[in-house]
Amino acid sequence: MAKKKIFHYPALIMGIFLCIQLLTACDGGEEKAPPEVQLAPSMKVVRATTRDMPYWGEFIGQISAVDSVDVRARVAGFLQEKRFKEGLHVKKGDLLFIIDPKPFEEDLNVALSGLEYNQALLAKAKKDFDRFQKLLEEGVVSQDEFEGYQTDFDTYQAKVRESNAQVENARIQLGYTKIYSPIDGVIGRAQVDIGNLVGQNESTLLATISTVDPVYVSFSVSESEYVRAKKGQLGEKPPKNSIKLILADGEEYDQSGSFSMVDRAIDSQTGTLGIRVSFPNPSGLLRPGQYGKIRVLMDMAKEAIVIPVRGILDVQGMKSVYLVTNEGTIVNQPVTLGFEVNGLVVIKSGLKADDQIIVDGINRVRPGMTVTPEVVPLDETPKDSAHEGETTERTETTRKDG
Repeated sequence: MAKKKIFHYPALIMGIFLCIQLLTACDGGEEKAPPEVQLAPSMKVVRATTRDMPYWGEFIGQISAVDSVDVRARVAGFLQEKRFKEGLHVKKGDLLFIIDPKPFEEDLNVALSGLEYNQALLAKAKKDFDRFQKLLEEGVVSQDEFEGYQTDFDTYQAKVRESNAQVENARIQLGYTKIYSPIDGVIGRAQVDIGNLVGQNESTLLATISTVDPVYVSFSVSESEYVRAKKGQLGEKPPKNSIKLILADGEEYDQSGSFSMVDRAIDSQTGTLGIRVSFPNPSGLLRPGQYGKIRVLMDMAKEAIVIPVRGILDVQGMKSVYLVTNEGTIVNQPVTLGFEVNGLVVIKSGLKADDQIIVDGINRVRPGMTVTPEVVPLDETPKDSAHEGETTERTETTRKDG
């Protein structure tokens, strides 16, 4: 008989155990750690904030005098005296120039002599007229004889009136030899030196006087800016400190302006409207001809939603932001923009207060990503002085993505 094979199970189990130990030794004897959980990356966000935002228009303006008068010679003659110091203040009625008066004094004397002569002839003609009028009434002289004396009397009356006019004209011409200041103001340099002939065939310019307090600043606004201002929320009477002047050194003038005049019509060639404002000038710092920047409060956006402008994306003209939802998901949110002040832009539509917006590192994220928002403070603007920063209409110039 064949012998049956006998399996020894304890030996088999020991063999399997030894194999497992050998395999564990070959693997270094280390146990594999469980896979780590991936955390959402942290991103800095700002909350959309509600605040009043002023819209300041900025324009180039030129300063001019309220009144500016050219002092000219009205009679011909040699300039004899100059009675002022150039560049200083003069008062209305101050004597400025004297033109040699002697020729005009002689003309006045001649006119006075002619007047006296004609007055004497008129006196004689009056006596003859009175005498022959009585003789006519008595029938001693004829009507034709009387009318001859009446004509003489009427003629000399006319000659006396003419002589009076000549005397008055001579006095006026003599008066023009002394030239007085017509206004209070600052007088410029003399345009003619002493001894020169002036007023010959023209009214020679002698000097110019300009008022200095207040002064005008004239500038032009586009038609769209004008419409925006008229539709703004400021009302017909702008608030105090709504017109500022920035001088050539970049400093703000310490006086506020007020509207003086708005032109009657839009210039059809330039599409602009002329505006003139007035500024006090007690120190005389402002002079005609100077240029400066005019900043005018055009509108005030009440309780506007604002975010930093660096958070705006512009893809082929479409404006949007990266909005972080409550679940931490990034969403591309379309927005409509208003104006920008000091790095903050007004959001007309698309966001509400406290919405979380990514403003830094927007090129590293994409819609659909999940992030852990880290709220940072909104950039602050200077208190009640947004006019100190640039104001622009946010229509084209925004950050581009893609």
